[in-house]
Amino acid sequence: MLSVVIVTESEFPMSFDPTHFRQVLGQYPTGVVVVTALDAEGAALGMTVGSFTSVSLDPPLVAFLPDQGSRSWRALRESGHRFCINVLDASQEDVCRAVAVRKQDKFADIAWRPAPSGLPVIEGAVAWMDCVTEQVHEAGDHHIVVGRVNDLQLGEGTQPLLFFRGGYGSFTPLSLAAGGSDLLDHLRRIDLVRDQIESLAARFDTEVTAIVRVRDELVLAAAVGRTELAVAPTRVGQRLPFLPPLGSCFAAWGDAALQRAWTDAVAGQVGEEFAESVRCTPELVRRRGFAIAVGHQLGEHLEAITIRVNEGDPQLPGSALREAMWHAADGYNPDEITGPAELRLLTAPVFDAAGGVAFTLTLWGAPGLLEPEEIAERVEALRATTSQASASLARSTAGCPQSAAG
Repeated sequence: MLSVVIVTESEFPMSFDPTHFRQVLGQYPTGVVVVTALDAEGAALGMTVGSFTSVSLDPPLVAFLPDQGSRSWRALRESGHRFCINVLDASQEDVCRAVAVRKQDKFADIAWRPAPSGLPVIEGAVAWMDCVTEQVHEAGDHHIVVGRVNDLQLGEGTQPLLFFRGGYGSFTPLSLAAGGSDLLDHLRRIDLVRDQIESLAARFDTEVTAIVRVRDELVLAAAVGRTELAVAPTRVGQRLPFLPPLGSCFAAWGDAALQRAWTDAVAGQVGEEFAESVRCTPELVRRRGFAIAVGHQLGEHLEAITIRVNEGDPQLPGSALREAMWHAADGYNPDEITGPAELRLLTAPVFDAAGGVAFTLTLWGAPGLLEPEEIAERVEALRATTSQASASLARSTAGCPQSAAG
């Protein structure tokens, strides 16, 4: 016989804040699905869900856990008792964010086709399940929605979209070849110099992060150590647009076309005045050999907004990240530092054998003020590390015979 024990809230009072709860639970990766339905007029409805699970094989049951206060969930519930689970492909992060953020016309530019029942199936999804609601349970500030699967099929997608530690990504089984992945190539390079990165982090008891540029994004690919300045439990996996003031080392050692793209892209979004103010930045950074940011408050705000963007926070305005970047720009690459300053970060490039920027290393500061001499000590150590790392990459390339394909 099944026994049920009911525990009252007073027996186990919550001793941690919600932010800490989310950070700890964020260490568990989840898949990303879009739950779809049709309203009374036949228009597609949807909500992005990261809490989907299989429940039972006989009968075939699945479940998802929406926030009770979600307007998207309210609309889905009012549409009837049928819904369709769409397992998103790794390439469909834009679909995930559009459905999560938009208040109306969520499917304005998202291709879908009707399942046999008529419910929306998103084109390119990995799989879909047509369900009817069996039960809805209350669970704190969420509902547990249990659905019986009436129909299901594999889709056109191949690898599912995952959410992990505040960022989106994908999973490739070890049995599959992944040599063509740009990011994996970067990670192999970073791993070659991990000892040097660890030594730098240990010397200043802080965090050192490695950032790569993948097309028009900056990806925080690896981290060593820990800093009190970190807003999230880990920065690994965070993605940011390659726009000023971020990524200045990639722009500084890039060609003229890359530098123009870096500055001109913000002219229409933030304004020509801001674009003009950063046009000299690549030259300044290249002359110095490093980039610097000072001031913790604006930096913390930018990092907090970055985390919310990577989490797909539906309450965050679409312009919030660029506005935070714009305001944080005041602390990036000042002409000179003549007195004590809050060192947010120092960044310098690691070069590949061809002389291009393979990745950058960022040495994070510490709370409080540092004297100019202390900042100079960290600059010297960072540049020495990146110089050693560049030499290591050059040696590793020289020691590896090229394939016939080059």
